[in-house]
Amino acid sequence: MTEILTGLIDSTCIDTRIYMNPPPSYGKMIFDSTGHYVGVDSTKATKEEKEELLEWKNNREKIKRDTSKIIVAFDPKIKKNNEDVKEAFEKHFKGAKIFNENEQVETEYTLDFKNIKLENKFQLKDISEFPKDKESLWRTKYNFVFSGVVFFSRIQFDKEKKFGILDGGFVCGGRCGQGFRIYIKRINNKWVIDEVEATWIA
Repeated sequence: MTEILTGLIDSTCIDTRIYMNPPPSYGKMIFDSTGHYVGVDSTKATKEEKEELLEWKNNREKIKRDTSKIIVAFDPKIKKNNEDVKEAFEKHFKGAKIFNENEQVETEYTLDFKNIKLENKFQLKDISEFPKDKESLWRTKYNFVFSGVVFFSRIQFDKEKKFGILDGGFVCGGRCGQGFRIYIKRINNKWVIDEVEATWIA
């Protein structure tokens, strides 16, 4: 998990300032004779719409240039996956068989993530440092750029530990978030992400 954490964060976390800020209306909507939406005629955009779009583009570029770290709440308790991933694992890694761990094995552990250096714009904070109440979590005004909460399940491997699979998710509000299934493999004795597959969106 320590080897792939940076890649996991970059693959699953988002800057909600961009994600939750869609472009403004621009132009006239076109419908066919049955009333079904066809598209937009951008040549019919009003002066106000043109100004709003320009302002939106400028703000988006300003956010992209912002060098502030984007803080993501992270739950370091890595728990056993409740989903049955056997079929997905064996379909993705042809010929590999998922290894069923002995029930005596601990199903949860705490990842010491604070010394893992992330390479991109995200920075992790322990979720215990945030309000426990979900409503307060999203309504609190922080003195940093807070983007959301990220979590991952334990990795399940094949017996030889050449391949692995885990689930993860990024939540950015009460009805905002997305889930992932992540396939990893070992190359030259180093774990790398093979594919990140979307599983749900809210």
